[in-house]
Amino acid sequence: MKVVMIVIHIAVGLGLIWMALRQMSKNVELGGAFGGGAAYAHFGRKKGLDTGGKITAALGVAFFITSLLTAFVLK
Repeated sequence: MKVVMIVIHIAVGLGLIWMALRQMSKNVELGGAFGGGAAYAHFGRKKGLDTGGKITAALGVAFFITSLLTAFVLK
């Protein structure tokens, strides 16, 4: 049971890292390093999250839950 929880936690963590890096690729110019997302705000902000953002948020929640469960199981 402990090994399964750790493997799931690692898989969710790697998925979260991968999706976060994919989200960061939108602002790869030099301005992105200084908060350059404002360049796209000229015509209004897009409402809501795209599919990648929703997956990233879900993986973040899953990582939090697996962190708690892993800590509880290993205790």
